[in-house]
Formats: sequence, structure tokens, C-alpha cells
Amino acid sequence: MSPASRTPYNTVLPWDDAPSPGERDGAVGPGWSWAAFSLPWAGGRPSPKYRWTVFETAAHAVEDLHRRLVDGDVGRRGALCSSVLRKRGAPRELVLCDAAEWAYAVHEVRAGAHLADAADACFLRWRTSMAGHRFTIVNAGVPTVW
Repeated sequence: MSPASRTPYNTVLPWDDAPSPGERDGAVGPGWSWAAFSLPWAGGRPSPKYRWTVFETAAHAVEDLHRRLVDGDVGRRGALCSSVLRKRGAPRELVLCDAAEWAYAVHEVRAGAHLADAADACFLRWRTSMAGHRFTIVNAGVPTVW
């Protein structure tokens, strides 16, 4: 996706202008980023909201996601998702799913790769691997991290 196609519909923006720790300009790796995917179990093409920045480390990307969940920028169950994310161990590639409405993918952006391509690939790997567990996840009704 080109920078010219960024819209408020596919962007996660912070409430304040202060940069997050480890945040760098640009949308190409190396680094880490995250994206929010609306209705993760819906068929067809996913509907992402990208965090249009690359972070130095996975820990920085996870912390930024935590901040966005706390300030309510993405998803109505943000506070609950944030508490589940906080309990997670060492930051690395992960997907946090709130059950049925949102999935948040923290992903590595390899050198020369675009963050949107990396996010889409991470999410699709997760959705494919979790397809058999879909109803268990949705019926549990609680956020889960993989």
C-alpha cells in the first residue's frame, strides 16, 4: 500500500503528538510494527488499520500497542486487551485477539519490507493456523494472545 493511500480508515493515530519510545519515521524495515484487524474471522480480504511507523524493537511496538489500547484508539475492549497484553512474557511477534471484533498483530518488518505487507502476512499466518480454533476463541469471549 503506498503512502498516498493512507486514510483515516486504515490508520491508527495516537491521541497526542509525542512520539512513542523507539518510533522511527518511515514504513520500511528493518524494525517492528503492529496493525489492528477488524472482524478477524470474516471471510475475504482483511480490514486492517496500520500503525504507520516502524519501531526499533518488539518491546517498543508492544508498548505502543498497549498505549493505543489504553487510550481507546482501537477497539471498545481496549482496556481488557491491554491488561492481557501486559501479562504476556517477553515481547516478540504475537497476535492479540479480543474474541470476535479485533485482532492486533505485532510483527517484525524485515529489511526492505513494507510494514503493511509484513502486517498482512503475519495476520494471515495467524488466521490460517487458528482457523480450527475459531469457535473456541469467539465463544470464550475473552482476549487471548498467541
